[in-house]
Amino acid sequence: MRRAATRRTATVRQGPCVRRDRGHDGCSSCRGLPERGGRGSGRREGRALGWRGERVVRRAAQSTAGELSSVEPPLTPAQRVERTLRFWSNTVPIIVAYAVAEKWLNFSNYKEGEKDLLWDRLHQWGSAKLSRTMNELKGFYVKSGQLISTRVDLFPVQYIDRLSELQDRLDPLPAEVVKAVVSKELLNGEPIESAFSEFEDVPLGSASVAQVHKATLKSGKVVAVKVMRPYIEPKLRGDVQNVIKFAKAFEDLLPLDYYLVFTEIAQRMEDELDFRQEAKAMDKINDLLQKKPDGTRRYKPWLKTPRSVEGMVTKRVLVMDYLDGKTLTQIGEENKESGASNEALAKLIGEKLIKSLTKGFGQMVLEGGLFHGDPHPGNIMVLNNGDIALIDFGQTKQLTKTMQNQLAELCVMLEEEDRDFSGIADIVADMGVKLTPEAKKDALSACAVWMFDSLSEMPGNYTPDEFSENSPVRSIASFPQDLVMVGRAAVLIRGICAFFSIPWSVSRAWAPLARWKLYDVPTNEESDAKRRLLSFFEKLNFLRALVLGFLSRLWSPIAALFSLGRRRAQQQA
Repeated sequence: MRRAATRRTATVRQGPCVRRDRGHDGCSSCRGLPERGGRGSGRREGRALGWRGERVVRRAAQSTAGELSSVEPPLTPAQRVERTLRFWSNTVPIIVAYAVAEKWLNFSNYKEGEKDLLWDRLHQWGSAKLSRTMNELKGFYVKSGQLISTRVDLFPVQYIDRLSELQDRLDPLPAEVVKAVVSKELLNGEPIESAFSEFEDVPLGSASVAQVHKATLKSGKVVAVKVMRPYIEPKLRGDVQNVIKFAKAFEDLLPLDYYLVFTEIAQRMEDELDFRQEAKAMDKINDLLQKKPDGTRRYKPWLKTPRSVEGMVTKRVLVMDYLDGKTLTQIGEENKESGASNEALAKLIGEKLIKSLTKGFGQMVLEGGLFHGDPHPGNIMVLNNGDIALIDFGQTKQLTKTMQNQLAELCVMLEEEDRDFSGIADIVADMGVKLTPEAKKDALSACAVWMFDSLSEMPGNYTPDEFSENSPVRSIASFPQDLVMVGRAAVLIRGICAFFSIPWSVSRAWAPLARWKLYDVPTNEESDAKRRLLSFFEKLNFLRALVLGFLSRLWSPIAALFSLGRRRAQQQA
């Protein structure tokens, strides 16, 4: 009895809930999970387990410690300095090369075709060097690469192709290490089999902060388990400071103040390092997307999102609903390998994808003010039934009521046929956008059009190309951080539209919801019956496109077989 009273171990209780974390009152989904040890619990637990149970738990704890000891340890001060030097030594030559090339080509006698060839070679070299550096350093550098790879309408295709490979392609942690983290963080040292009947070794995705595995709970529920990489926090924070300093040092060479962009992303990164915050935001957005503006439940949300499993969330482990489908990154890779055209992909998912993203983000931004802040192609899924889903809520942004109303006013004014560009400029200025002294008076309204509309002719004869000398973006002196994440979502949608060659305006799609928010004007949203009918035809069209795509892939080998058969028949004849 004395031995049992002095040991502090874990126990499996038979009640409806065994978790007693702060803010958790108990649930039915975590029956059979080990209770987290705490002050004063040792005597009770020792009696429950006895010496045999204690030996099992002790062995599990020793195994967990052994697995985690094989993980790369935290960086020493010297390693952090070396990592910083590697970053600067690889990126500064790229910036210098572009600055020199621009000046040299401006004063050269090269023809346009020759200049294009030289730029292509420089893009190939620069993108390969940048991608290799980011992939070697990983951490926040990968996040930066993901941001660049979403801007298909702004950056050279060489950079888009290279940096898109960074999404969901980092080397995964060994399965033993992942299970050890789950055991230590979620199960208090108990074997992973105590909570999961199945746990797949191969991850669904492996990113800079965490990786995700498919698993099945004892109850039979299929889930996704997100596990943070051990010792990642100090490495990420050091990377953040390097990227921010880099953007600040070279802000004069970049058309947009990316210093503000990366500063905002860095602030959001702190939430990404705590899965409890991610689960809270994810569940709140899930609730929001389920409702109509009048508060009634939707027949079907525009965007599907997972929910966390109650009682199975810690700072470094998050268990949530499993969504069955493929990310846009995976679809793009398969499309490229099969040789299918963008037009075929656009027919399959184009319009549904753009409409769902626009409507879903409109709800998040204008209704709740809390929205997904990292919408790169690796975080957008097309489910097996054709629905569109968002995953990875590590970076979210909460807008103020004032900013929501200003965005609503902006969308309404941009949607009107006779646009009041002077009024639009006033709203943009009220939001906090400031211009350089030499900017034209139409720069503010042109910036609004650049971000939320699709006009080919912009106010002040500006051009939509961000890297053009005549871009309104070059007139921006400072950009409010509240708009940074909204801008990412809006520009991502615009980039997808450009990829599929589908004309679309974010402001026009958001205008009905904006009028409801400002003036209580009904949104004229389709009735549930109409949504059901539309959903039925959408699924039929999705299945039709899948079948046609499958048959088109089969045609080439079948035609080759027929051709081979004819040649053999001719030879025999």
